[in-house]
Amino acid sequence: MKLHIIGAGGPRPGPTRYGCSCILDLGSECIMLDCGPGTTYKMTRMDLSPTQVNTLFISHHHTDHNVDFPCFALLRFDLDNNDLEPLAVYGPAPTQSFVDRLVGPNGAFAPDVVSRQEHPVAQTNYLKRGGSLPRPDTKAQGHDVEPGHTIETDTWRATAVQVPHLEPYLTSLAYRIDTSKGSILYLGDAGICPELMELAKGVDTLVTGILGWNTREGTEPDAHHDVSADIPDVVDVATKAGIPRVVGIHGSPGTEHAARLLREGYCGVGYDGKVVCPNELTSIDL
Repeated sequence: MKLHIIGAGGPRPGPTRYGCSCILDLGSECIMLDCGPGTTYKMTRMDLSPTQVNTLFISHHHTDHNVDFPCFALLRFDLDNNDLEPLAVYGPAPTQSFVDRLVGPNGAFAPDVVSRQEHPVAQTNYLKRGGSLPRPDTKAQGHDVEPGHTIETDTWRATAVQVPHLEPYLTSLAYRIDTSKGSILYLGDAGICPELMELAKGVDTLVTGILGWNTREGTEPDAHHDVSADIPDVVDVATKAGIPRVVGIHGSPGTEHAARLLREGYCGVGYDGKVVCPNELTSIDL
C-alpha cells in the first residue's frame, strides 16, 4: 500500500507546493483524497492516470481541496473507452450539487462533453483510441456524506466524522480508511475534536496538516488555532491513539523540523513515532 503525495501545499501557490491532494494506492485500486489545484497535471508527472481512480473523498469545499475536480473528471471522461466504473465522489454537502453543476448533464461543462460525444471528428478519434459508441457520459456521481456515515466495499471501509475548520460556513470531514493492508486517518487541514480522537484509535497512519507552532506553552495563539491542527493537536491524536506514523501535508514544515517539534511536544508530552513530511510528486510506502 502506498500514499502518493500529489499536492502538499495550501491555497496560495509556492515554488514547490500548491493545493492538497493524495492518492491511497491499494494496488488493485486507487482512492483519491481531495483534488486541489493542479492535481490532474501533477498526477501525469507521477505516471498516474485518472482512470486508476474510481473513488474521491473531498474533506471540505475550499478551492485548495476541490478546484481541480472538473479537470480530473473531464480527463477521466476523455480517457474512458466505455469500460470505466462510475466515479463516486463523497464529501460534505453540497458535494452532490457541486458535482452535478460542474460535470452533470446540465452542468457548466456540458457543451464540452456533448461536443466530444456527438461531433463526427471527435467520434472518429475516440474510435481510433479503442472506444466504442455511443460514448458514455462523465459517470461522476456526487454523494453528500453525513458525519458518522460509513462507506464500505469488498476491499475497504471509510468512516467520516465532522472536524472543526470554518464552521458554520462550510462542513469539514475527516476520513478513516481501513483495508486489509492497513489503515489511514486523513485529517486534511482541520482541527481536532473528541469524535476524531475516538476514530483515530488503532490507525496505522495519520495524514494531516501540521501548523509548526505550540499554542500551549507560552506562544501567542495564531488565528488558525482550533481550526487547523498545531503541534499539540497532532501530538494528542498520535500519542493517545497509538498511531505509529504521521505524514505531514498541506504546507507542513519539513520532516526534520516537524519531527523535532513533535518529539518536543508540549508540557512534557511528545510523539516518538515516525514523522514524514514529503514533497509533492513523491510516494510513501505504508
